[in-house]
Amino acid sequence: MSSIPELPPDQFLHAVLDSVGVALVVVDSQGKFVFTNQAALRMFGWTENLGGISVDQWRRDYVFRDSQGQPISADQAPILRALGGGQIQPQELDVTLPDGRRKWLHAAGHRFSVFGMAGVLVVITDETEQIELRRALERAQTADAFGLLVAGAAHDLNNMISIISANVTFIQAEKDIPKSVRNRLNHISVALQKGAALATKLVRQRSGHELRPRPVQINDLILAALELVRPVLKDRVQVKTELAPLPEVEVDPPRIEQVLINLILNALDAMPQGGELTLRTEVVGRTAVVETELDEPKRKQAKSFVCVTVADTGIGIPRNLQNHIFEPFFTTKTFGKGSGLGLASARAVVRQHQGYIQVQSTPLAGTKFTVLFPVGEKTSLRSKKAA
Repeated sequence: MSSIPELPPDQFLHAVLDSVGVALVVVDSQGKFVFTNQAALRMFGWTENLGGISVDQWRRDYVFRDSQGQPISADQAPILRALGGGQIQPQELDVTLPDGRRKWLHAAGHRFSVFGMAGVLVVITDETEQIELRRALERAQTADAFGLLVAGAAHDLNNMISIISANVTFIQAEKDIPKSVRNRLNHISVALQKGAALATKLVRQRSGHELRPRPVQINDLILAALELVRPVLKDRVQVKTELAPLPEVEVDPPRIEQVLINLILNALDAMPQGGELTLRTEVVGRTAVVETELDEPKRKQAKSFVCVTVADTGIGIPRNLQNHIFEPFFTTKTFGKGSGLGLASARAVVRQHQGYIQVQSTPLAGTKFTVLFPVGEKTSLRSKKAA
């Protein structure tokens, strides 16, 4: 067993602080750096100690923005405000370094006064990797949702064009139509043909994303989705999984995995101050489905469903908005934080699988999304034999 080397107390303390993974910065009452550990130097691209340099002088080489993307002026710098006696809450910062790199940081400042010295201790964590992963996932969701909307609109447009075209053909077949009118009808017919071709092309463009269902275990997809979003999970959010034994269901794995990721990310957004995220699976009967949706013919055959619940203990959804959350472009997030396509896309994908997605929410108490996938006769029998 190796012994701890004998070092002077100050050197030992510096060695310990340099070994931690978060940035630690101490600024004195004059607004000058007193201590920066190695993590802080690496985070901000410095190779030498900042001792004695003023915060005001140092920050001139950087661009700081708040969580809304608004520049933070020197007089509003959190460290300087804290030195002035202001109460500064932990906050997200968007920082552009002198070399052009961009980082997203979480900073918390704590005023202190000990041994005749006063100042601010700043603790900073680098969340760049998590934020970039989050944005990549959201871009994928937006692209997928937009594709669904385009395909749906193109399909509806094609139907309308077919009706108009049929009526034009019917009119053209009539006798005694003036030549000038017949020529205009011919022009209309040509334009309709071009419109129909364009709509068909848009639908086919989406065909590369057609469902490729196969028998899968939903529990496996939940664990895969959790693994993908793990970098963006906050320490303050506790994840609880209650995964029951399930029969296989016929789904397109990447599409359902994206739905699960979307619901998990929404739950995290709803818990900015922390909370509990619960992922639960079970097998339920037809009584778990909202009665109005059971009227849909394609879904009448299913007698049981694999039920996935994604629940949070967050801020909840106002009652007057709950009927709108699945509408395209509708969002309760602040400007620039959401496209309003995520839940619309999730609902479209679930319905493509002949499933259901439902929501229950209590303001200030949390939200629960329930996704139900029909258990087919074949997969049900296969699961019983395997058991």
